[in-house]
Amino acid sequence: MASMNPFKPTAGKMPPAIIGRDGIVDEFIEGIENGAGAPGRLMRISGVHGTGKTVFLGEAAKIAESYGWQVIDEVASEGLCKRILDCLARNRVRKASLEPTALGVSLGRVEVDLAGPTIREAMEDAIAHNGNGLLITLDEVQDAALDELRVLATTIQQVIGDDLDIAFVFAGLPSMIENVINGKTLTFLRRAVPFELKPINIPEVAASLKETVTESGMLISPETAHYLAEASCGYPFLIQLVGYYAWQRAKRKGLAVVDDDVAHSGVDIALARFDATVIEPALQRVSDYGIAYLMAMALDDGPVSSTAEICKRLGKSAQQLSSLRASLIRDSLVEAPSRGKIRFAIPYMANYLNNHREELQSHLSQ
Repeated sequence: MASMNPFKPTAGKMPPAIIGRDGIVDEFIEGIENGAGAPGRLMRISGVHGTGKTVFLGEAAKIAESYGWQVIDEVASEGLCKRILDCLARNRVRKASLEPTALGVSLGRVEVDLAGPTIREAMEDAIAHNGNGLLITLDEVQDAALDELRVLATTIQQVIGDDLDIAFVFAGLPSMIENVINGKTLTFLRRAVPFELKPINIPEVAASLKETVTESGMLISPETAHYLAEASCGYPFLIQLVGYYAWQRAKRKGLAVVDDDVAHSGVDIALARFDATVIEPALQRVSDYGIAYLMAMALDDGPVSSTAEICKRLGKSAQQLSSLRASLIRDSLVEAPSRGKIRFAIPYMANYLNNHREELQSHLSQ
């Protein structure tokens, strides 16, 4: 009987397999192997919530470490440059000469001039001391202060120019990451090889689920694996959630097989967790007007809504709603597949809005 659940639906934890991302993984490995300046050493990963951006960054780190590289994993937030500098300084042959003004909470023009070369020296020393290379991964890049990101990008560009072994992989929401790389003085980041993570095709998900469950010591039929795959909509985080709870329900019942009953109850639990961990936090950042727009979309039976119909339901003109629609797209809550059309970017968002319609409308009317 299996004893440990093979699925890992926790943020930052590596799942048992990276599925549907072979091209990105291969590009990164080739970048490591092909030396300084190889395209795969500078990558930008974009995708909506739950598509596996953080998981890929973890996989890149694991690959780099297998080649003997030093890895620094960071999430964009205030103090980014100082944290990287501190991490590098711990492994330096000679101690970095740190200017006090470079260690403040905010980096102004003078501080940027001082911090840039200091970080560069630390990176070069770390690479020389390690004898291999240095990988820096940065998640949620859209949350980085532009001054700090400018320091980091400029320094990495200089180290690459010195023909040293360094790689930089950064990730964020699609529209926001475009804003970052198109910012002034950040043109270097436009050279990063772009990958947008999309949902994984269902047959591939089903095959992976069946393999993972089987290797854990349980059985699952192809039909049940396909049901779980369809419930996941091909989103990596949901794949882990439905797999985890279906497997766990089977174990609790003392079963050696993930059958239809535990699969269905597992999906119910997984979707409730998805609501709480993905959909609700995403909606908390949306204005009341944005919630009203999303609720109008949720009235449609199909996956795509007409923007003209949304305007009609809200009693507004297209011009009046254009900036609101743009902000929802920017926040990766909706997508515009074609002119005059709009759809949800996060699976089960419409279900959540419809299930909580009375509660949400009550809040909007206050």
